[in-house]
Amino acid sequence: MALIERLNDHLTNMIAAGEVIERIASVVKELIENSIDAEAKNITITLVDSGLKEIVVKDDGFGMDSVDAKRAILPHSTSKLIKESDLFNISTLGFRGEALPSIVSVSNFKMKTSNDGNHGLMYTVKGGEIVSEALIAFSQGTEITVRNFFYNTPARLQNLKSENTELSFITDYVSKIALARPDISFKLINNEKILLHSYGNNNLLAAINNIYGPNISKSMIDFFGNNGLFQITGYISKINETRSSKNNMTIIVNGRTIRNNKILNAIVEGYQGYLMIGKYPIAVIAITVDYSLVDVNVHPGKLEVRFTDENKLTELITSTIASRLSKTNMVIDKNSSENEEKVLNESNDLNDFNESLIDKNDLFDINKFNERRIKTYNLDDFKESLPYENEEAEERIDEIEKPSIMVQDEFSFVNKENESIKDFLPRLEYIGQLFGTYILSQSKDEFYLIDQHAAAERVNYEKFRTALKKEKILTYELLVPIQITYAQNEYLLVLERMKEINALGIKIEDFGNGSFLVREVPIWLFKGKEKEFIDEIIYLIISDKKTQKHEFLDNMAKSLACKKSIKGNQFISKQEVLYLFEDLQKCENPYTCPHGRPVIIRYKQEEIEKWFKRIV
Repeated sequence: MALIERLNDHLTNMIAAGEVIERIASVVKELIENSIDAEAKNITITLVDSGLKEIVVKDDGFGMDSVDAKRAILPHSTSKLIKESDLFNISTLGFRGEALPSIVSVSNFKMKTSNDGNHGLMYTVKGGEIVSEALIAFSQGTEITVRNFFYNTPARLQNLKSENTELSFITDYVSKIALARPDISFKLINNEKILLHSYGNNNLLAAINNIYGPNISKSMIDFFGNNGLFQITGYISKINETRSSKNNMTIIVNGRTIRNNKILNAIVEGYQGYLMIGKYPIAVIAITVDYSLVDVNVHPGKLEVRFTDENKLTELITSTIASRLSKTNMVIDKNSSENEEKVLNESNDLNDFNESLIDKNDLFDINKFNERRIKTYNLDDFKESLPYENEEAEERIDEIEKPSIMVQDEFSFVNKENESIKDFLPRLEYIGQLFGTYILSQSKDEFYLIDQHAAAERVNYEKFRTALKKEKILTYELLVPIQITYAQNEYLLVLERMKEINALGIKIEDFGNGSFLVREVPIWLFKGKEKEFIDEIIYLIISDKKTQKHEFLDNMAKSLACKKSIKGNQFISKQEVLYLFEDLQKCENPYTCPHGRPVIIRYKQEEIEKWFKRIV
């Protein structure tokens, strides 16, 4: 007796619905994608009780005739694939022919459609079978109504979330697709209340305004990048507009919204040093790539894709965002008008959102250091001996260069590669200290509050980071060697890592009995605090776990900067403040400390005068 039977089409569709249709938002997504593929310019989504009772999606696309309308609800029926090779060059959002059959199998379904704007068709479907059809008058396009969702799969129905939760999923998707397709007008209505309405004027910044509001849209920065394989465009938020989750980062690939953790991490990495831990930017990134280099046929929901040379894409994203941020004024404005609602419309001149640049003539000159007797030390041994993972092979120099004595009139920790970066801080006039922690200063018509610890930490971090990245470390001899003693277990670890310590410009010798003598140190160590710094550096080296090279050096720079900078509740003289201002002017990122806390906040004179009712 034969035990294997072929599943009927209806049961097959119900099984497929478990993969394609996970929740109400899945229905909305699939119907909207069909509308977009039908070249609709206006799409309206109307819900009753967050879609639990009814979902209606209406568009003004090209519609269907009677033959196509009946075929559309059949399994694996699609107008978007004709031959096998089409699968590797997919330009439409839908293509699998699973969406409508899956929806039909678990709901009461009604479709109205017309391809000429005069003669329309209406089909009512239940359980996958057409139960009625009629000729109607209907405008060009398609309207699909879904009721009693999951009526025949009670287990799935019971696992739907609350109305508000389901509505949040729907709103999230519609918001993201509105950002992906700013050329289409989307209207989302729930229980006769409009939740979202985008203009459809092909203006991405206007779409961002529709979704996030004017305060966010004013804080967005545009970017562009291209490496030959991938082109990226979009907007990212300044550091004053962040969120506690990654959900506000929208990824778009050839007009399709997707999920990809590597890309999300690449965006966050571009903000390295700007954001506090646990904070994420608002971002809309549109990726354009040849269709043959991206595989969208990975998941039934078509939310995940795979790229050829994905590493090149993530590198492009990180470098483009980092470069754009470094050239943008990131000073946080604090004024009473920041919460005013000024609604944008289609006629807005988007140039109003461009960043204004401050004349570079206002910048301070760089600090000059006293001349010292300095030596050069090679970092190659340090790079090779650290336990870095996936490190590229580097040429080893057999012999360390003999120390050479030179005189240095001026020494800068600013990376020469970034000398062209524009700075945005004006000439600051020192006023005083507040609570022993905040520096008060002003420019022509602006008042500034500066966190002295965060500012000093940023300055020191960039100095240490730049110095540690250099191939050759500048050093000087100590008149009196420093003796450092360790417990036996630590002493053995230091012996094991001597090459790495020496390669950082710290020349130490084994003095026996758990002790070492330090004879040379890098010039970037603070004079008079050499022993503190050396202790800290050696501790970081011997306690380091396997990390990437750049991560280790960056973490070392952060640790040294944090522990060795001016603290809060610490009085500093006016001269020290002026030196700090000068150093801050030369930072690549003077706006945040290495951990992402703000360094400087600005109040405009106009806003202060409003507080005191001098102006209205």
